[in-house]
Amino acid sequence: MTTPPLRPQHFPVIEGEVVRTDRDVPLDDRRRRASTAAMAARMAGREPDAPSLIASADGAIARMLMTIPSYAVREPAGADSNPYAAAYRDMLGKLPAGIELLVLTHEGVAQEVAAWLDAAGRADRACLVAADDFLGFSVWAEDAYVVIAEDGKRSAFVEPAAFGRYGDALVADRVSDAGDLGLFQAPLHLQGGNVLIGDEFFLIGLDYPILTFEEGILEAPPGQELDVLLAVYRRYLDAKREFVPVASRLPVPPAQQRQFDLGGETWVESLYAGNAPGTRQPLFHIDMFISLAGRAQNGRYRLIVGDPREAAQILDAPLQPHAMAEIFDDIARQLEARGFEVHRNPLPLAYADDEQRRRRRWYFATSNNALVHRPEGGRPTVLLPTYGHGAFEELVATDARNREVWEGLGYDVIQLGDFNAFAVNLGAVHCVKKYLGRA
Repeated sequence: MTTPPLRPQHFPVIEGEVVRTDRDVPLDDRRRRASTAAMAARMAGREPDAPSLIASADGAIARMLMTIPSYAVREPAGADSNPYAAAYRDMLGKLPAGIELLVLTHEGVAQEVAAWLDAAGRADRACLVAADDFLGFSVWAEDAYVVIAEDGKRSAFVEPAAFGRYGDALVADRVSDAGDLGLFQAPLHLQGGNVLIGDEFFLIGLDYPILTFEEGILEAPPGQELDVLLAVYRRYLDAKREFVPVASRLPVPPAQQRQFDLGGETWVESLYAGNAPGTRQPLFHIDMFISLAGRAQNGRYRLIVGDPREAAQILDAPLQPHAMAEIFDDIARQLEARGFEVHRNPLPLAYADDEQRRRRRWYFATSNNALVHRPEGGRPTVLLPTYGHGAFEELVATDARNREVWEGLGYDVIQLGDFNAFAVNLGAVHCVKKYLGRA
C-alpha cells in the first residue's frame, strides 16, 4: 500500500498534555494496591447502598464534572491559540441549558475558567474547585472512577483498586466534598471510559474484568470467575442492571511503532495506539467506538458502532489494514446477536504528522465519543465532536454523515468544534466529562 503523504497537524503540541493511556504511577505500586484492594474494602467496611450506575444516554443530563488543567487553558508559546481551550469554550456555549457543572481546575488559571463559565451564562449553575498547581490531573475526567446513585438518591464516586495516573486518581477525593458526593473504592480493575450504561444493562470492555483476576484483585475457583465478578458488580456498581461484556473473537494487534520513508527521511509511525498485548478490544476504551442511543419504538436498545470501512468509502481512501475494520464488524455482529439494534457510523482512521520529530500518529477521529441528552417529553439531543478542520478538511464529509446517522434516529444534533487535538491523544468529548446525575 502506498505511503500516505505528509500531513502536518494544524494544532500545536501543548506542553504538559496527557495522552489518555499515560501512566505515572509505577507498575509495582499499582500491583500492590490492586492486590490488597479486596482486603482494604473489607477492613474499611464501606460499601454503597443499593448502587445504580448513572446512565450514559437515558434521561436529561442534570449534573456533570469537568476537569480543566492549566495546560488546557494557557496559550502555548509560538502558537495562535490553545486547541483545548477553544474546544472547551465552544462546548460550554453549546451544552443544553440547566446542566449543573462541577469544574476542577488549577489555581493559576481559575480566573480564566471562571470567565469562560460566565461568558457561557453558566456561572450561576457551576461550582468551581481550584486545586494546587502541582496536582497533575488531566482533561480526561471520565476515567478514574464510575459514578453511582446510592439507593436512587445521592451520587457517589466508585474508584478502582488502582489507577495509573497519579493526579487523576486524586480527582474524586478533591471534588467529592465540594460536590456533596460519596466516595467508595471497589476491588476491581476499572476505568470509566470502558463502561457504558444503558437503562437495564451496562457494557464493559472485557479486558478489564480479565485484568481484575490476572492482577489478583479478585480470586475465584476455576469456572466460577463470572459468579464472583457479578457479585462484586452488584455490590459496588449496580444492583439490578445486566452486565454485558464487549470483546472481539478475532486477534487484536497490540500498539506498535515502525519506521517508514517519507521524502527521503526516516520517520516513525504509531499504530494501534493504546492497545496492550493480548487485548480483546480494538480500542482500549469502548466509549471510543460505541454510542448508546436509547430504545427504539420496537423496544430494542439502539447502539451505534463505529465502522472504519464506511469512513474509508466516504472519503474515497484506501482502507488501511490497521483500521481493524473486521474487528469492529465482529463486535457489531455479537451485539446484534444479543438483541441490540445496531447501527453503524463512519469511524475515520486519521493521522497527524509532527515534522520536527518526524513522527506520525494514527488515531480514530471518533464521533462515537459523544454526549447524549434525552429529557423526558422533550427532543433528544446529541453533541458530536468534529474533525473536518485545518489539515483534515476532508473529514467534513464523515462529520456530516455522523450527523445524518443521529438525525435518522430522531436526534437533534449539535456539532462541537475541532477535537483533533483530543483524539490524537486518544479521547474526545465523552472523555472530558463525567455524568454525575440525570433527571
